[in-house]
Amino acid sequence: MTKLLSAAVLAAGILGASNAVAEEGDMGFSTSQTDRAVAAFKKGTEGCMAAPPVFRVDCFQHAYVSTVRVIANASAYWEAEVALTRVNRTLYQFVRANTDRSLGKEKYGSFKPRAINETVLAQAQALYADSVDKAVAIMRGGSSSELKFFQPLADAVEATRDGLR
Repeated sequence: MTKLLSAAVLAAGILGASNAVAEEGDMGFSTSQTDRAVAAFKKGTEGCMAAPPVFRVDCFQHAYVSTVRVIANASAYWEAEVALTRVNRTLYQFVRANTDRSLGKEKYGSFKPRAINETVLAQAQALYADSVDKAVAIMRGGSSSELKFFQPLADAVEATRDGLR
């Protein structure tokens, strides 16, 4: 009986401690995970800024893919992953529909993006700005825990909003 009571008290203590941690906002988020995602995004997009705007659209798409890979296995980052994946898919579909095959691929940063037709560059910028606005709204629209850890990533994404000009 004493062993059973001791086990119950120990279990209650462990459960209470884990609930206290959850109440403090630690629900799978980490500063190091956020920092890795922001670093991956910034490294990718900074390399893309050396590219001419016609290559930058696909280059940004690759930067989003690499960032999503960083947070893909962190379930707490699910909403940020979805937001970034939507931007990635929008850019991918746009590039696929508007590729300028005469220019081929060139290496910028870590990526070898394809060029789009110059005639649709303004359309690409408008689409990208809208996609960024939606992604940032999602990352800033969650709980206080999400906001704390998504804010640096949302800021990095928002900083590229006009990056296709």
